[in-house]
Amino acid sequence: MVGTPFGNVKGFREEYINNEPIIWYLENCELSSVDLRRSLVQMKFAGWFDGCNGILFGRTPISYDSQGYTVEDVYQDIADDLKIPVIYDIDCGHQPPQLTFINGAFAIVEYFDVKGIVEQRFI
Repeated sequence: MVGTPFGNVKGFREEYINNEPIIWYLENCELSSVDLRRSLVQMKFAGWFDGCNGILFGRTPISYDSQGYTVEDVYQDIADDLKIPVIYDIDCGHQPPQLTFINGAFAIVEYFDVKGIVEQRFI
């Protein structure tokens, strides 16, 4: 959807959430670290991270690196690039235990001492 009319995040923010900030939760189940970085850069240039307050990544089964470039390096690079918090290895996605997140729900994310808490709010 990135780069297509179906991935109009700016329009979604304007029409449906009154330009509220977004916290993305994503998962990587197949991409190498280099491919993941490339995908995140594409999302950035397509405007998906405009108005973004943070990114949460579920645990990934990808344990190999690409010539020394690991998935943790990708997370640090995107955090540095976007100047937003990035939390990874959260309990969502294909690796148990999995929590169910509701798309579009309001949430509070707290992070301290290398641990995070996600609380969804239903209005």
